[in-house]
Amino acid sequence: MTDIISTNITSPLGLTTAENYTAVKRGDTSLKIKDGCLGVPGKFCVGICTPQQKEALKISGFSWFESIVLRSVREALSHVSIDIASPRVIFILATSTAGIEELGEVPEKDGEYLAPGVAAKKIARSLGLVNDPLLVSNACISGATAQMMADRLISAGLYDYAIVCGADVVSAFVLAGFSSFKALSPTYCRPFDIERLGLNIGECAATIILKKSDNDTLGSTWRIIDGCLDNDAYHVSAPLPSGEGVSRAIARILTPEVKAAIACVTAHGTATMFNDQMESKAIESAGLGSIPATAYKAHFGHTFGASGIVEAIITMRALDEDIILPALGFEEIGVSGKINISNQPRKAAGKTFVKTQSGFGGCNGAMIYSKDIVAAKKNPGHAQYCQAGEVIITPDKLVFNRNVVRAETPGYPFITEIFKKYMADDSRYFKMDQFSRLAYVGAGLVAGDELKDISPEDTAVFIFTKTGSVLADRKHLSTFSDKEEFYPSPAVFINTLPNIVLGEIAIKNNVKGETTLVMLPEEDEAVIDRVIRATLDATRPKAMIYGWVDCADDTTFKADLKLLKQVSQ
Repeated sequence: MTDIISTNITSPLGLTTAENYTAVKRGDTSLKIKDGCLGVPGKFCVGICTPQQKEALKISGFSWFESIVLRSVREALSHVSIDIASPRVIFILATSTAGIEELGEVPEKDGEYLAPGVAAKKIARSLGLVNDPLLVSNACISGATAQMMADRLISAGLYDYAIVCGADVVSAFVLAGFSSFKALSPTYCRPFDIERLGLNIGECAATIILKKSDNDTLGSTWRIIDGCLDNDAYHVSAPLPSGEGVSRAIARILTPEVKAAIACVTAHGTATMFNDQMESKAIESAGLGSIPATAYKAHFGHTFGASGIVEAIITMRALDEDIILPALGFEEIGVSGKINISNQPRKAAGKTFVKTQSGFGGCNGAMIYSKDIVAAKKNPGHAQYCQAGEVIITPDKLVFNRNVVRAETPGYPFITEIFKKYMADDSRYFKMDQFSRLAYVGAGLVAGDELKDISPEDTAVFIFTKTGSVLADRKHLSTFSDKEEFYPSPAVFINTLPNIVLGEIAIKNNVKGETTLVMLPEEDEAVIDRVIRATLDATRPKAMIYGWVDCADDTTFKADLKLLKQVSQ
């Protein structure tokens, strides 16, 4: 449990939390209908900064993405007194696509320049931070994942403060990709409404600064009470229709004390046909169908990595004024699950709320925030784990079950050679990008039959990487960079999200526990160990697959994956 000591929202609606909250309360939206936005053919409704706003916010020597992150973090830091150079401060950046808008524009800086973890380190050093940062890329739940990671690291005593920023920017790369999915609405999005046509994309950076909870602040400080992540193990781009994944995440943190105190549910509410339907079923099955609910995508658009932070901050501000803000764009219910949503402001009873999230890769999240309660998080203590397996794959050899297998054809073909030799025939493999194939094969080998007696909900997967899906990013770029040959493919675009491999691993191995992807500036065993140990202490899964996977090109790749299993006590 951690206290929230400062926040900031930097978006087209304003540069501070106060400005953004005032705009939302007034019913303002950053969304505008544009024809051929950023050179992508078609009509789009986007929440994008004006050229004047971008010029004012852009920082020399930094990309647009890096600039908006820096602006937000600096503003949040200006309201607190923290020794930023202390090794007890950690910076965690949450994003789906980071600085992907510059892909292809600066080939002389290619490679490390576009590795999101490297960009995060550049930002951290500019701020004066001494620790290397963590970058969470967990699609739409990145913001929630980053906050939970910060909460765990502080609760484990590894850090005193965590600066968590969620950010994504609107780019031709993302517009072209979601356009290929036919997921974008040509007009203003309408969460949970019968006339909803799809999502709108928006850009934003939202920062939240955390410290270990002080019980003396009860009633005066917002805090993260608890959170849970899991996976549907159903489909990499479609939600499980029953909403079981989101409902299960809520149920794991919904104690009787928390449920009695809840004032509202802040829904993900993307305004897509399937996600809103699924989320309504999840909220109902979790027993929260009668609790007032709201959604904010019609104000900001879908801000991806920022959404789990900006929407939580707005709810805190509203509940501070005893208000549940209306769901802009909603008029008539268009989902079958019971959900108590309204387009009118309502009186709030209390200062506790649930924030739900879901995203590509089958990932789901739920978090509890409160000023009213100190609900003791389930504190199971330390569990003992043993290493039950390890797989190492490099361009020329496989180390598996203490055996060394040499490549017949060194380089990238070796991954397919391993797949054909050791794994059951699976056509899904051949649809994946190179990074996903490497992680998929490594995870499949290390899991083997070791998970068959473990509940799917008690198995977790953590992948750490540097370059992630950059090879798939380049392939997607090639499908729309020539306006005369504009043919973006959803099959290519889906693999540009590095956490998609987590969904593939979950489906293959029936993993329904937490699945998270973290990007680092470099492979760092000490950092990986801290994250894993804090996670094990907080969640106590029965098994976890974790390790380093990176694929820079056809001849430079490595997977080093381990399987941990809880020791019976």
